[in-house]
Amino acid sequence: MELITNPQTFHICFSISSLLLVLVSLIINSTEELYDSRQRRLFGMIIFDALVLNLAGLFHYLWSYSDIFRSSVSIEMNNAIVIIEKIATYLLAYLSTLYVMAIFRVEFDTPFKKAFLFVPVLYSIGVFLSGFVTDYFFYFDEHGELEYRYFQGATVNICLFIYFPYVAYLYVRYARGFSTEKMLSLIAYFVLMLAGIPIRIITRSSSIFEFSVSLALLLCVYTFQNPSEFSDSLSGAGTKNALNFAITNNLTRKKMFTVFGVAIDRLDVIIGGSSLEMISELLSQITSYLRHLCLEGNIFYMDDGSYLMIFNGVDPDDQIIEKTAEQIKKRFKEPWVMNEQEMKLFVKTYSIGFPDEVNSLDKFNEVRGIIQKVLLRHNRDVLRVSDLNLKHFEHDKRIDSIVKRALDDGLLEVYYQPIYNTKTGKFSSCEALLRLRDPQLGFISPAVFMPIAERNGTVIAIDSFVLSSVCEMLQTSTAVELGLEYAEVNLSVVDCIQTNLASSVLKTLSRFEIRPDQINLEITETVAEDINSAMDENITTLIDRGVSFSMDDFGTGYSNLSRIATIPVEMFKLDKSIVQSAFESETSYMVMLNYVKIIKKLGKKIIAEGVETEEQAKQIIRIGCDYIQGFFYARPMPKNQFLEFLRQNNT
Repeated sequence: MELITNPQTFHICFSISSLLLVLVSLIINSTEELYDSRQRRLFGMIIFDALVLNLAGLFHYLWSYSDIFRSSVSIEMNNAIVIIEKIATYLLAYLSTLYVMAIFRVEFDTPFKKAFLFVPVLYSIGVFLSGFVTDYFFYFDEHGELEYRYFQGATVNICLFIYFPYVAYLYVRYARGFSTEKMLSLIAYFVLMLAGIPIRIITRSSSIFEFSVSLALLLCVYTFQNPSEFSDSLSGAGTKNALNFAITNNLTRKKMFTVFGVAIDRLDVIIGGSSLEMISELLSQITSYLRHLCLEGNIFYMDDGSYLMIFNGVDPDDQIIEKTAEQIKKRFKEPWVMNEQEMKLFVKTYSIGFPDEVNSLDKFNEVRGIIQKVLLRHNRDVLRVSDLNLKHFEHDKRIDSIVKRALDDGLLEVYYQPIYNTKTGKFSSCEALLRLRDPQLGFISPAVFMPIAERNGTVIAIDSFVLSSVCEMLQTSTAVELGLEYAEVNLSVVDCIQTNLASSVLKTLSRFEIRPDQINLEITETVAEDINSAMDENITTLIDRGVSFSMDDFGTGYSNLSRIATIPVEMFKLDKSIVQSAFESETSYMVMLNYVKIIKKLGKKIIAEGVETEEQAKQIIRIGCDYIQGFFYARPMPKNQFLEFLRQNNT
């Protein structure tokens, strides 16, 4: 015990600690199944080399500080062990370089380059092996310590440092495909390696270097050798992170390759209710089969239940893509087995070429998203990027960008369409309609930008802007004095599912000092059919406070007419398609007439939309509609023009 605790022999403690850390790394690594087999083999070689390094170092220090050990082991044996330790040290730099190359998937394509990388370590090994026959490069003193002869002995250190600039080059060029954690881990790995060398030279102790090596290995075990990020535990295929890294790495190296997709119809639904063991059984079968078709092992499993394969040096029109698609579809015509039960799975395949068709990871994700949307509508053996109308999707992407900045850039404006009251002959209400005008694209229809706003999450802020604009118009203008009783404001599906809808609306009304009965909120028939508890509570609260509701686009959905009586709205707006078709056929006219009769018997009011001619207006009034909205009376108009319209027609 005194041998270990003696301050004069602290490096024995370092050696023992280093050896324990290496053993921990060995145990952890041997129990994990890593995604990249080449990377795993090299890391195993590094651990073995570090094990030899630590054992040799411990042997040497025990010989140096233990009289008992020295008496039983000859100085020649000690010298041989020290030479082995030195060889292991310099071999570590070479193996670490190969390991980093494996991480970045960099391989030399010529024997000359491979030989050039091996020359420095080969020289170092030769120098130390020469110690068995000559003392030209170094010698051993009477204490069994290795002493270099200047200048020839120093050349081995020069060879060792040659590897570090190359590793730094690899890091700068390829590491951006990694997560921050992995980038820092890789830096720390080589900093620990590099820092140990001058410390070893200055202190003349190898134990500190061995300890830093052991720490570096343990760091790798929990980052690069941790399979959870790059390997899916259920399927055995690569994860999305592994795919992203592979794509980024190949693009950086300017390689041509094709990503081949295998979309399995409703796979996520099929395995959704199964146990992890059953899911793993099925996915492992599929992964194993696909590996036979992609010999490089570039198989990746995505969260949406699809597989992706990378074919290096292949373009999307290559025969291997067609052949792979044929083999996959042939195999999927046969059943797969999960929990001893056979099941049929249906697939569609697609291909994306790099870098001609797609030249960035962001572009790949965008194109893949487009393909997933249109895949079901295509019956091609392999759907290719050239089959897509990307101009349409590029336009949607541009609209998405415009919508996201529309409020900040002041691109939105509220228009008002007057609504005619058939009882008073005045325009007692209006509908607030949103308009978007971009400096480059000009006017963009709400039918185009509102669905996009719902998808990108800006619709809540946009609808809040509309309500605030309407309240401000009512508060600051003469609209009320000119006969305007209330204004209609549309609620989107996204608005209706917000738990704070009622409080938000009431807060806006209070801020502008607007009475609740001056606002009517429009919901669609689809929303009304799917009222949940939160929506019902919001609607009830607003109705109790005096806000009225109307159902927009009535007649376009599939609701049961018997439910009309239970829907908490005061008015029904007959969709313009119902109105227009009523004047094109007798059957359609009877449908509209029956709608009106049912609604009127329930004591509700009716607004007819889309009235464009005087004849249509007369018929609508005759059958009993309360309000009329359409181009025959007025188009949507800006606020000032709307106020002038009221002044001319209501006074």
